[in-house]
Amino acid sequence: MKSVKMFVVLAAVLGLLLSPTLAKADEALIQTKAAAAFAAPGGADSAMISVVVTKNGFPVKNLGETVGDGTAPITLPAGWELATHIVPAGGSALVPTEFYNWGDGSYTIRVVPVVDTQWLAGDYHYIVGVAKQGPRVSGLRGKALGVLTVQ
Repeated sequence: MKSVKMFVVLAAVLGLLLSPTLAKADEALIQTKAAAAFAAPGGADSAMISVVVTKNGFPVKNLGETVGDGTAPITLPAGWELATHIVPAGGSALVPTEFYNWGDGSYTIRVVPVVDTQWLAGDYHYIVGVAKQGPRVSGLRGKALGVLTVQ
């Protein structure tokens, strides 16, 4: 009886130790870089967020296709999300106007502010996330927080 209890406790401890490792195996690494070259305060131009997605050190290439032409708000491909976390006082969330898959694990999301499509000076904190299920991508998920600064 004592050995059975010991086995149950040992199994529970091993389960707790191994579960974070197993959960991380399906996590994608997402790196983002925002460029505000086209975003000027008071202007209606767009900014670009470059995204690189890797899993186990290899690029993830099949998360979505080219969407939109940059002229109107779009819906990102299935499995993607883009949301502002914090915006400047009086600012607005960002809306994507174009998504492009470069085919090498890198993606571009072009964005404009929601309110009057005009930028305000300040920091726009955004989240780029992916949660994808499918035959070629199994249980892939991940998020990255970034900052786009408009001066």
